Formats: sequence, structure tokens, C-alpha cells
Amino acid sequence: MNAALGFSLIGLSLAIVCTTLAAIIFRVRSSRLHSVWMLFNVTVALWGWGSFLIGRVSSPPLALFLWKLAYIPVTFIAVFFFHFIYEFCRLRSPKLLSLIYLQGALTFIGLFTNIFIEKVNLIFSNLYYAYLTVYGRIALSIWIIIVVYGHYNLILHYVRSRGKERLQSLYFLVGMVVGFIFGLTNFFPALGLNFYPFGNIGVLVYCLIVTYAILRHHLLDVRVTLTRAGIFLVLYTLILGLPFYFGYRTKSWLISTSFAVVLASIGPLIYRYLQSKAEAVLLSEQRHYQKILVQAAGGMTREHNLDKLCKLIVYIVKRTIKNTFAAIVVNDRIQKTYSLRAVRDSGKSIGDFNFTPKHPFVNYLRKVKEPILYDELPAYVRKSFRVRSRIDLIVPSYTEGKLLGFLLLGGKMNRHPYTPDDINIFKILSHQTALAIENCIFFEEFKEAQERIFTAEKLASIGGMADGVAHQIKNRLNHFSVASGEMRLEIEDFIKKNPELVEKSKDLQETFEYLKKITDSLVTNVKRTDGVVKGILNFARTEEKDKYFSSFPFRDLIEQSLELLSIKHQVSPFPLELDADPNATVYGVKSQLKEVIYNILDNDFEATEEKRKYHLTDKERFEFKPSIKLKLSDMHNFQLIEISDNGIGIKEESQDKIFAPFFTTKSSYKSGSGIGMYVVRRIIEENHGGKIWFESTYMEGTKFFIRLPKKGQGVA
Repeated sequence: MNAALGFSLIGLSLAIVCTTLAAIIFRVRSSRLHSVWMLFNVTVALWGWGSFLIGRVSSPPLALFLWKLAYIPVTFIAVFFFHFIYEFCRLRSPKLLSLIYLQGALTFIGLFTNIFIEKVNLIFSNLYYAYLTVYGRIALSIWIIIVVYGHYNLILHYVRSRGKERLQSLYFLVGMVVGFIFGLTNFFPALGLNFYPFGNIGVLVYCLIVTYAILRHHLLDVRVTLTRAGIFLVLYTLILGLPFYFGYRTKSWLISTSFAVVLASIGPLIYRYLQSKAEAVLLSEQRHYQKILVQAAGGMTREHNLDKLCKLIVYIVKRTIKNTFAAIVVNDRIQKTYSLRAVRDSGKSIGDFNFTPKHPFVNYLRKVKEPILYDELPAYVRKSFRVRSRIDLIVPSYTEGKLLGFLLLGGKMNRHPYTPDDINIFKILSHQTALAIENCIFFEEFKEAQERIFTAEKLASIGGMADGVAHQIKNRLNHFSVASGEMRLEIEDFIKKNPELVEKSKDLQETFEYLKKITDSLVTNVKRTDGVVKGILNFARTEEKDKYFSSFPFRDLIEQSLELLSIKHQVSPFPLELDADPNATVYGVKSQLKEVIYNILDNDFEATEEKRKYHLTDKERFEFKPSIKLKLSDMHNFQLIEISDNGIGIKEESQDKIFAPFFTTKSSYKSGSGIGMYVVRRIIEENHGGKIWFESTYMEGTKFFIRLPKKGQGVA
């Protein structure tokens, strides 16, 4: 085969590929790094076009002119290469960069003279090749120094970096080493060495590898990419080299062309076969754990306990992938936060997670809805939270557009990256995890519903016992009352029968007076206890009709609640300002709404007492007048109940938790269970389809609003 033709065709292939790459980068460029890499590909493409033209000329003067033109992009290959490294490695030496550009400009000027190239030599019978002068060899030495220094900085960056950037560094390093080693072979004939310049094949592969690393986010395993590149290099070197060799040896165009056609036909088949075998060996471990993850995903729905499910997920993922840690964060429906439910690490705590629904990280996951590499998160998202361990991959779990939670994964112990195949497997795992979590939530809600039914039945049973218990208590009270009366009558009868005896004994008189006081005290407390029993009984007694939705007088709720509150706090009457139509009615479950009014008024009274006793000066305490107001307003399709006080109020940091179970602000004056307001909200919003909210300012007071739908209006 013609040596000049081979050089020309290889140059044409390089020119077409690099021109295409430069055009692609031009369309997608988004940074200075991309722009510099585009210019680098342009210079390589120009060198390829120059090689193509040089191989087609047979005139020494024209060949010399074309070589001078071709060396212009060659000069700037080193310049743009170093500029690319400067941007990628974030070097801070603008003077050095300027000096390298100055060197390129001086070489560019010198190429229009004979200082670097003064003649061309004919090699392999028909290829005119430039011969470098002494100054040309010095320029080549500087060119090599720039390239080597660029590689040195790239090696340092690879050692210092991590995650995706470390992987990109490896791509760039390997690709550029391959490209420049092959590219240097083009200088051998220019130095007088009888070596065929086939290096443009290697330059072609090098450009493909590095450009792929820049444009792609989900990078393939570098071992696979390099193996593919190696197979391609060896195979197509043989496909192009053997016909040329036989053509050169036999001087027969027909034999070399026929041989090239045969090799070109079977080459792709051989390449695909060797590629599949190599990948089967290199990716055997990865495909093994991917298969395990798929199998595990199918079995997750059998677990009905959310905590056990989360522990199972992180255990399977960490043990299978062998990464530094695996953690799962799940939406807490009650607290309305995304909190850490399970974690498995390698002995290093990753810290605690607690994300609000409006957290930038959570909002971003709602947008992407797919597994994403940590390095691909926008800078503002990465800055929004900090962890002690490095996160490499985030896998969100969605169902019906709702973010149920997400899996956080550290890097693999073998430092291999997460590949597109890994991410596809995690998509499957994400869907199965979402189904399993939703399944667990369903079972938890079902269990809670059963417990509420059981509690309601138990309370109903206790309510049914109330009359019987009250009857027994009243029998004992009657006994105490009768015994006290008989004791007093007995004393008075003794005094009437023995007046002289009593008058003579002062001690006896004091004893009888003391016993009379005891009997009076017993009678008074019996009456008071009977009143307490009646109040509790009136509040607890639920008639059959009170268990169902109905319209009833609003004042019934208030009177029964006030009666019990007066007994509890020993105040008479209870300090409440009522603003409601005396004939107003409300629609709902009477027993439940009575519990709502009682709980809120009880909290209001304790809030005013806490403020008065513990948060005011003596002067302020004297001037302070506790105020509790209740107002009922009739709207178009709902009724609005407003209950306000001028008590201690609620601190801003506690306001989001008021309706959470087991949360209480009663720390100094009273101790509460923290369940009252949780029950109130469920009664209003879940049972009555209404809405409850509040406004509060610390040390000024609180106002609760209850919106109840009218009959037939549905949700308020």
C-alpha cells in the first residue's frame, strides 16, 4: 500500500473525528473548561487535515509549505493542553499560563521562516516529511516539557481528588498519556529516524476517551473503557498495518486492497467478540451484586415493620456492594420531617439527618426523581447540609409523586465508581423500596386504627361503668353524711342531758366543740365530693345519640366543660367571656367536640396562671387580669369558633410541634402528657373534616381557630 496514502487516510480519520467532537462541544459547552477543550480538538483536527493534504502532494516546495502550516496547530496542541489542565486542576499560576501562550505565539511567528523547518525528506518512497533544524528540535523539547509538566499536574490532581472528579482525572491521565505517546511517533521521521508515522491512530483514541470523560456525567468503569480502547487499537492497527505491510513487500495494489477488504469485513465481528469476553471478566463481580440487589428488591414487600425494613435495606446494600456506608432517610408523617431510620457504616458515624419538607436537598430530589451522583448536585444543594462521611450516590423512593424517603450511599470500598448499570439497578431498587415502605405505612396505619377502635371501645365500656361506680361512691358518701349527723346529734343530746357536767369541765367543752367542727367538715366535704362526682359523671356520660353526628345547642358543650373545669381548678365561676347566640347550634359528634372545648379552655387557664405566677413582677402580677374569650361565628358554609387567652403564649420554635403527640409546653406550672392537642386536631380534621389552627405571641397570648363544616357541606 502507498505510504503517503496511508498517512493521508489516517490523518483524514483523525480530522473528521476531532472536527465532529469540536462541533459537539461547541453546542454543549457551559464553562471555560469546555471552551478550551473545544479549541484543543480544533487544533488536533487541523493537524489531521494537514496530514491528509501532506500525504496527497508530490511537490517538495508545496509539501514544505503544508508542513509549516500543519505545525501551527501542533504548536498550540501543547498550549491548549496545558490551559485545559490549568482549568481542570484549578491551578493558580496566571504568569506561567501567559508565558506558555507567549512561547506558542513566538513559535507561530517562527514557522513562517526557515528557522524550524528548512526542507522535507522523501521517506518510504512517496511521502515528503519535514526535517527539523536545531532550533526546531529545541522548540520540540520545549513542547515536550510543557506536555510533561501538564501530565505531572494531572497526576497530582488525581491523587488529591475524590469521587467523580478523581475518575475524570484518571480518564484524562490515561487518555492523554496514550495520545501523546502515539503522537510523538510522528516526530521520529522529522528527527531522521526511519519509522513510519502511524501515531495518529493513537491520537484518535485518546481524543475519544478524554472527550467522553468531559461530556458524560455517569461515567463507565474506566477499566472497561480502556480495555475497549486497547482492543480497538490493537485490532485496527493490524487491520490497517497488515495490508500496508503486504502491499509494501509485494508491490501489489490488488493483494493489499483485497486483504484490507477482508480484514475490514471481519474486524467488527472480532472486536465485538473480544469486547464481550473482556467485559464478562472485568464486570463479573459488578453483575453478581447487581443480580443480588434485583432479587432482594423483590422480597422487600414481605416485611411489614418499617424499622425492620429500613435495617434490612441498608444491610443488604452495604453487604452486597461493599461500600463505606448505607443510610436510609424516611418521611415521618407525624413530625413532618425526613429523618434517619437506619444506617450501616464502616465504624465511622455519618452524623444525624433531619430534613424539613422545604429543605433545598428535599426539594431538589422532588425535581429529579431518579438516582443521582452527589457530585452532580448543584453547589447550593451540597452546601445546604453537611455529613461526616462522603456521599457518592442518592437514591430517592417515590410513589404517586410523593417522596417517601431516600437512600444515601458512600463510595465503594474498592474505589470503583457507580456505573450507569449500577444506577439502573438502583432505579429498580428505588421502586421496590417505595412499594415496601408504603406497604409498611399502610400496616402501621391499620394497626393504629385498630388501637383507636380498641381505645374507643374501652372508653365506651368505662363510660358505661360510670353510673355504677358513681352509685357506689354516693352510697359511701351517704354513709359518711349519716354518720357525721348522728355523731353531732349524739353530742348535742349528751350536752342537754348533762349540762352541769359539761359546764364544770372546760376540757370536755373543748372536746365537744372540736368534734362538732369535724362533723361539719365531714358534711361539707361530702357535699363537695358529691358535686365533683356529678360534674365528672355529667361530662363522661355519653348518651347513644352523642356518639353520632347531630345538631345540638352550642351552650351544652360550654356548660358541661365549665362545670368540670371549675372543679379541676377550684374556681367558681370559671373565668370565661362567651360571645355566642344563646340559641346557636353546631353540627358534629357532641362527645368529641366537648373534649375539644374542654382541652383548649383547660390549656388557656393554665397558660394565664403560669404567666401570672412565674413570669410577672409583683407590680405586674397585681395589675394582670386573666382573660379567656370564646366566640362562635356563623359563616356561609361553616362555623368558626375562636378561643383566645392572654396567657404565656407559645414560643416560635415550639409552634410547629403543638399538634405533635407527646409534645408539651407545660414545664413549670403544670405537667402535661402532650397528647391533648394531638387528639383535638384528629377530632377536628379527621373525624369532622374541619380545620384547626392558632396564632400565638410569646408572653402576649394565644388564639385558636376551629372551623367546623355545616351539615351537608363536607370538608370545611
